[in-house]
Amino acid sequence: MSSSSGSSVRIPYTRPGLGASFGEVITDDDITFAIKREPVAARIVFAVAHDIFDSWFEVKELAEKPDETLDRRIQAALLDLKAKDVFTQMSVFERGYGWAIIVIGYEDEGETLADPLKDPTKIEELWPYAPTDITSIREDKKEDSERYGFPEWYFIKKPGMVRRLKVHYSRVLHFATRLLDHPYKGQSVLEAVWDDLTTLRNVRWAMGQTMYRYGSGFPDVELQGATKKKIDDFIDSQQFQEIHARSYFVHNEKQKLEFKGMQAAALNPEPYYTPIMENISAGSNIPMAILRGAQAGALTGSEVNEREYFKLVSDAQSRYEWGLRFLIEKLMEFNQIEGVEGKKDFEIVWLGGFELNERDKAAAEFDHARTRVLETNYMTVDEVRAKDGLDPLPDGRGNVVLGISKLQTATELGLPYTREKKEETEK
Repeated sequence: MSSSSGSSVRIPYTRPGLGASFGEVITDDDITFAIKREPVAARIVFAVAHDIFDSWFEVKELAEKPDETLDRRIQAALLDLKAKDVFTQMSVFERGYGWAIIVIGYEDEGETLADPLKDPTKIEELWPYAPTDITSIREDKKEDSERYGFPEWYFIKKPGMVRRLKVHYSRVLHFATRLLDHPYKGQSVLEAVWDDLTTLRNVRWAMGQTMYRYGSGFPDVELQGATKKKIDDFIDSQQFQEIHARSYFVHNEKQKLEFKGMQAAALNPEPYYTPIMENISAGSNIPMAILRGAQAGALTGSEVNEREYFKLVSDAQSRYEWGLRFLIEKLMEFNQIEGVEGKKDFEIVWLGGFELNERDKAAAEFDHARTRVLETNYMTVDEVRAKDGLDPLPDGRGNVVLGISKLQTATELGLPYTREKKEETEK
């Protein structure tokens, strides 16, 4: 464990002198190291990004008679572009570093990626890039421009590239969902919990050192009446070089060996570990049980944790959705979706990750059925059926309000159909 001057503590880094301490500016190198080496940081960045896109989505046409095959055709076009992998990787970059881009490889009249997009006819490829891949950005400096202060060109150089890529903004999807003090560079999800990640790492390091240094005890050798020279000679004999529980030490009555450890004097780490995890949970909006990777406690408690977690996932999906809509609309415009000509009005329906248990499913189905029965008191049968996507009954048999029919039948038969009528009949 490394430390800075004074009492501040750093996240131990692979190279001395690096690693952001409390209140210091966090660099991309610090973030990269934390994601690679901190289990909680990897969970917040990698695992959440994958949960956002793993279940993917369906596309539903908004039309009187929607095309039921539209989703299948769109998904085939997205698969050709490896859109799911690209957006997932973009989300890893955006969550980790605060922002990320997807460069769209168009077939157009521009000679290079540096040229503004001109008369595009096809999307050929998608490439995700992290801020660590972007060496510099040239901003629009024209004060009368709508993009004043925003990127005009991105300069990209990944490891192994011979030359930098100069990319015009018209060929880029720029994602930054947590803007705070910069117009287009967002905040990393790790920034709000950085000090707690630092503390947690040092607590874990201290726990490991406690076990290593004191957990199994250390040999305490007593040489009765020995001079310093005899003690030095005894040490030089290296009899304790490999001393452990399965080795042995031969001595006479003047020599004594004991293993001494902390003897229950070590601090219990749980009261210190828990508040740190609670802070990380609060800063990341991820329940502690999910941060730990297990649904601990009662079944209902686990479902509450899952619901809270998938609220976070759903919010992230809605913030990335504009990029997917842009991509799908362009594929329609360029006739890259088989059997689809021109644009169609559609909605993206994300497939949720949270599932109710069987008991809650049954309760939800019962509530749904009871609601439909109540609706028949003031809606026609066909209107109620339409809410569940069912066709009208043949021969107009569904064009009736069951509640009114029951009322009319009761009147014709002279039956007490209300409490007041019943009381009047009894009198």
